Amino acid sequence: MGKICKVTYNDTSFLANCGDLLLDSALMNGVDMPHDCRAGVCGACRVSLVDGRVYGGTDEHGGEMIHACQARVVSDLKIVTEDVPDTVTLNARIVRLTRLAPDVNGVIMELPKPLVYFPGQFCKVQYRGFPARSYSPTFPLEGTPNDRLLHFHIRTVTDGLVSSALGRQIRVGHRVKITGPYGMAFLRPNHRGRVVFVASGTGFAPMWSLYMLRALCRLALFPNVTIVPVVSEPQTVSDVVRVGRPTDFLPPLRPDDVVYTGGAPAMTQTVAQMAKAVGAKCYTDPFISDLKSAPQSDLISRVTDWISDRASGRSAPPQRMGSMRPTRAW
Repeated sequence: MGKICKVTYNDTSFLANCGDLLLDSALMNGVDMPHDCRAGVCGACRVSLVDGRVYGGTDEHGGEMIHACQARVVSDLKIVTEDVPDTVTLNARIVRLTRLAPDVNGVIMELPKPLVYFPGQFCKVQYRGFPARSYSPTFPLEGTPNDRLLHFHIRTVTDGLVSSALGRQIRVGHRVKITGPYGMAFLRPNHRGRVVFVASGTGFAPMWSLYMLRALCRLALFPNVTIVPVVSEPQTVSDVVRVGRPTDFLPPLRPDDVVYTGGAPAMTQTVAQMAKAVGAKCYTDPFISDLKSAPQSDLISRVTDWISDRASGRSAPPQRMGSMRPTRAW
């Protein structure tokens, strides 16, 4: 007879066979553990390992986090998660489609009731007749947020089955199924140290994105915020825009920094490793895309002119830094 292990998950305990996947053991024992992709990618099932050992599932972002869908139980365990909103499924419909950039659509969906989520979490979105995709809700720039409306920024992927259908097969009135929230890269308030945001492409949607000029204008008004626009291809528009990768222009990280990063996995993994090296906390739910970089849009010149004007009059030392990459593809 195989070894039986005791697993304590927050305030609940259950028994698991040695070698079983942690997530499967929890679900078979009636323990509702958040999960989504079951491939160790989305991060919805990440938990903190307080005591015990597992085989596999180690979180590549460092620390004590493990992926329950990939970790096998090999001893008694004590695991904990932060208190997050329950995952629910709601039927919604599209009420507005807006072109935010040549390859980014703003999609507003009306819900039958409010969806409770933390800023930075994501939802699984399935348009009727199409496969599901994961997106992070964002907030409107103007007016008071309506808790019956969800806002998404969706990048058009060349030959993408879903994103390329927006405005064509998928229009205003289209029915949508929303499942969420998922993810652990949500904002934790009251940090002692700096808050560092690093994102590429629409991975910055939960925090507002660089392709939204008005968002940058608003952010740049705060004296303790430093904005560093980064593009992947050489440009001669302005010295304000740096050429390279977001990680090339990060400030030296400190142990008391809290880092939030979203976007392409290669970038989020690098940022997580940089944070781990100095003992800083890092929260991320990587966005997956197979796109290759494409030319920059004309928006860069308008963005840099405005930032340059504002930056010339700023004297307060930066305490927060956002590194954003206005590329048209990851």
